[in-house]
Amino acid sequence: MKDNVRLSSISSGIFLTLFALILATFAGAWAYHLIQSKRIAAEEIRLRKDLADGNRYRAWTLDYAQIYLALDILSKNRMTQNQKFKLSEEIWMISRNYGFDPLLIPSIVFQESKGNPNAKGRFRSGAESGAYGLMQLKVPTAQAIGKRFGISVESAEDLMRPEVSIIVGSAYLMRLVGRYGNLKKAIIAYNIGQGGVDAKIRSREAIPTFYYEEVLAKYRKLKRLVSERLGEGAQDF
Repeated sequence: MKDNVRLSSISSGIFLTLFALILATFAGAWAYHLIQSKRIAAEEIRLRKDLADGNRYRAWTLDYAQIYLALDILSKNRMTQNQKFKLSEEIWMISRNYGFDPLLIPSIVFQESKGNPNAKGRFRSGAESGAYGLMQLKVPTAQAIGKRFGISVESAEDLMRPEVSIIVGSAYLMRLVGRYGNLKKAIIAYNIGQGGVDAKIRSREAIPTFYYEEVLAKYRKLKRLVSERLGEGAQDF
């Protein structure tokens, strides 16, 4: 009887030991898989971030390329390579900071001066309008805007410097967007002035949209020309 009890005790001990070993094995496997799952999840998060960063950098690069090609198309060798690079960077930063299409500023340049840094605006009568440079700014307007950015504008010659015209002209457009809270009205005011738009709003008259539609037409044309250039570039690889 004692032998049976002893054997039973031994069997129970062996069973408990095996059970403990199996339990420990399962616990170890579970812990291992848990660690692996966390590692895989962390790796997935990192890969998603890398992918998002890569997509963002590609988008930024494409935006810069579009701006540069647009300026290259418009300038027709009237600007140096260095000027085009510098202006592309300035416009890229503006479009990124304000969430605008990268071809917005080049489209206004297209409409205003056809990309000629030395352009002098004229009325239909042939008399000079007093607007100069790529974005066709008048000296008093440019002086008022330039002061806020530490840019000195003393004469028409200053406005014929591409970097001055782009920075001051873009800042003026941004100011108009802030005033009206509306890109369409801002673009129209860029052409007919704040006074013209405000007068139409006060009198509840329709605001003329011809200039805005012309800018949109220039945008569509630039978009097509830039896309063609990018397509040609892709075929070279």
